[in-house]
Amino acid sequence: MVATDIVTTSNNSPSSSMKTRRVIELAPDQPLTTQGKPRARVYVACLQCRTRKIRCDGAKPTCHNCTRRAKPADPCVYDSTPKRRGPDKTPGARQRMAREARQESVADPVAARRRRGKQHDTPSSLVLDSQLADLPPFHPAPAPPLRSLSPISNPLDGTLYHATSNQDLRNAFSFTSRPSLQLITPTVTRTFISPYQDNDIGEESPNITSEPSLEFTRQTWWDSLLAMYSFHLPSLSLSLSQRQQAANQVTTDLRFLFRSSNYWFSFINVPRFLSMYFDPDRRARMQPSLLPAALAIATFFQSSEAGFGKQGRRKAMLLRDVAQGALEASLNARWIDEELVQAAWLLALFEVCAHPEYTSERCSSALVILDTIVRTLSLTFVDMDDPASARFSPRSVPSVVSASQSWANNTFLNAGVDNTYSPYQWQGCSCVSRSLGQHWAAAHEYIPLWLSSPAWDSSWSEAEIRKETCRRVCWSTLGLTASHTSYATSANRIPSEFFVLEPANFALLFPGEAMRSPNGHSGKDTVWSLNYRTMLLWHSCLRMRYNPSVSKAEMARFGMDAWLEADVLEAALNSHGCDLERSFLFQGREFLFNVRMIVMHEFQQYVPLASSDVTHLFCKKAKEWLTHQAIVAQRIVQSLGSVTGHASQPLLHRPFFAFWFMGQISRALSLWERDNSLTLALDVGTVLFKPVDYLSALWPCPEQRNRFQVIREQFAAACKKAGRPLPPSPAENVVWN
Repeated sequence: MVATDIVTTSNNSPSSSMKTRRVIELAPDQPLTTQGKPRARVYVACLQCRTRKIRCDGAKPTCHNCTRRAKPADPCVYDSTPKRRGPDKTPGARQRMAREARQESVADPVAARRRRGKQHDTPSSLVLDSQLADLPPFHPAPAPPLRSLSPISNPLDGTLYHATSNQDLRNAFSFTSRPSLQLITPTVTRTFISPYQDNDIGEESPNITSEPSLEFTRQTWWDSLLAMYSFHLPSLSLSLSQRQQAANQVTTDLRFLFRSSNYWFSFINVPRFLSMYFDPDRRARMQPSLLPAALAIATFFQSSEAGFGKQGRRKAMLLRDVAQGALEASLNARWIDEELVQAAWLLALFEVCAHPEYTSERCSSALVILDTIVRTLSLTFVDMDDPASARFSPRSVPSVVSASQSWANNTFLNAGVDNTYSPYQWQGCSCVSRSLGQHWAAAHEYIPLWLSSPAWDSSWSEAEIRKETCRRVCWSTLGLTASHTSYATSANRIPSEFFVLEPANFALLFPGEAMRSPNGHSGKDTVWSLNYRTMLLWHSCLRMRYNPSVSKAEMARFGMDAWLEADVLEAALNSHGCDLERSFLFQGREFLFNVRMIVMHEFQQYVPLASSDVTHLFCKKAKEWLTHQAIVAQRIVQSLGSVTGHASQPLLHRPFFAFWFMGQISRALSLWERDNSLTLALDVGTVLFKPVDYLSALWPCPEQRNRFQVIREQFAAACKKAGRPLPPSPAENVVWN
């Protein structure tokens, strides 16, 4: 401890005498600030110095002042952690406010209670990000004009807006550390955005707000993340080299995630994400849950039995818990933006994968959280004011282009007629010209599996990029939910109610549609748009199927329209010559067959005019789909080989495919049970057992293995009854080297 004499001159009078004061330097063992800089103030002052209101150097076990005082009856004592509520905006303001409040409570208790009641009656505020301020609220009335919004400047978050709602959002987001199992009904609150006024924050405003503050989280989440990546070190404080080593490991995991992930993650604008990640100031303003959620996925994808193993999966679960806690903190503090939606999507993807703690309740709860955030921000109505955005009506087939209503050419009613008429008007393929691989050369290095996804226009502003991010994360949410509902229905379970399941809740441009094609081709005809249109059609069929208020006449009409729309979408997919469908595993055709299957099995009974040849037509479509699935399964099986851990094996980093393959086996079994002549369904299902056994060996998941064992027993019984070969055992399918 060193006491230094500082000579200062008073500025009040040039003739004032020279004064000296002793300044005590801080102890050398004081920790650095959250930015890694030397500390100007003591981290924790001792109780004696705080009582005497003198500067403490923080030395332990005895500070400089207590050493000089040397009173055995008055030892030097420290609190274990600092007790702070944030710096004063005006020096001494906190003490003055506390003193005035005490005086007021003594002088006039009634006025003090009235003042406290006025503070608590102030409506809660939802701080939206500036780029999301132009999102119209979801309600039947027209959206308010954006000119009524009045932004203010904020040094941390840029432009902010004050939004008030007639329903407290904490009721919708009262999640605990463990995901809530109560599904939220798809009702929509009316949210109104109003500008901040200068008189919103006065001298009488309390320093401690009712909502929890995220300032501490913003300052410490990065350090906490680095500490998690340095858990093997004995010291709690990291040196500069240790911090750099942990940061390099984080960067390595992110690089792996981008290079090995598929098109599902294409809602992330990688250049913008990396620029924020490598800029410490912008990184501090990121959602604290986004990076841990991405790292949880990256760590888990590398933690198969051929990778990091059980220890890696334990670390992935820990990162997932950190991300979930940060997401719930942002919800409770009402810091909600498109980055929070991305974090919720990543956590939902984590829960649908075959991880050790997988349960149906966890999976549904994660999807409910994601769906609720999308609904609360009304992200599916981003393009409400754009006439080019697709609009759909409730209880109707979500058709972008009005299909021909010529019943004479309807294949559903005239199954035996060779229908050469196609209501789809083909405008040309513009997929390649809109693809990411054509617009960003560095994509081959950073995201090689995203080359077939839609590109980002280099001329877009920051606001346009974030708006496109909102579009894509909504469509990715639809894709994730569609995969979940497809698996649920294959297991004969009623799908959950989600906001994104209703096509009428969409007024949104499709991915890449905002990029105008130089040839004038419509963005609604791309492979990406057609895939999502098949999902909308599939979800509309589910909603009609499980809606008890729908009449038989509506069911009949909807079934015919759905079959016709499936023909339209199939003709559109057949017209493409870009071969991008292969990159998406022909996902659109899978949902088209799901649509035909539900129309055939659920809606046919309500169509009195359907001919007897409809069953023959469906069998023809079923055989086409089964043949296609057999080709896909055979290609996957040929690339598996043995469980060696080579990166060339396509399923090595795909734990979410386990339930997809199980759903395909269950659907094939259902086809055979309805028509025993379709033995091809059993043959295809038998081939699909091998990739499921392969994934089960790589990713131990008790719940998935129990479900698959039930499917195996049911399938084996069907094979015996049909006289087909039994599926091979897991020991025969998986060979370890």
